[in-house]
Amino acid sequence: MSSFYSVHDFLADAQIDVPNAGHLEGSADKDLKAGTTVELPFWLADKLYEQDTVDLSLPRPYSATVRHALMASPESVHLRNLGGGGGGFYAGGVRFLRLVEDTELAKILDGSFRTRLIQIMDQSQHSLADHGGEGAAYEFSQGLDSWEKELFNVGETSAKQIKTWFDTKARKR
Repeated sequence: MSSFYSVHDFLADAQIDVPNAGHLEGSADKDLKAGTTVELPFWLADKLYEQDTVDLSLPRPYSATVRHALMASPESVHLRNLGGGGGGFYAGGVRFLRLVEDTELAKILDGSFRTRLIQIMDQSQHSLADHGGEGAAYEFSQGLDSWEKELFNVGETSAKQIKTWFDTKARKR
């Protein structure tokens, strides 16, 4: 047997220790012990879960602490770094909800997105007053999730287009 395990070999050995895979846990142990909790990339966890090979636990960005913060004051939570390097907090939550039924998380994601949307659009309309991206709207945009950032950019672009239209119309008079 080779020292490399394919996914199929890993699945076959899932109920026993997996030799030479201790590094997946980040420990100094040579073997990965049965029942060990390991962080996996979503694409792999998704496939293993579909095959009923692994149990999923709640990812850290959707923990009780974050949920409570979002319920208390959605606008004050800095979501950009919660969803990984790309800021995919909502996208990750939606993907996770496709695998498990968590009505509380679904309500929190929906409610916080709707609440934050109002402030996102308000700030995007006032971003022209930031004078080079150093004002409140710029600071606000730094904590947005990737979906929110897209909406902010659309709002900012539309505000610029409206201003240009009004300026052009004023010059024609």
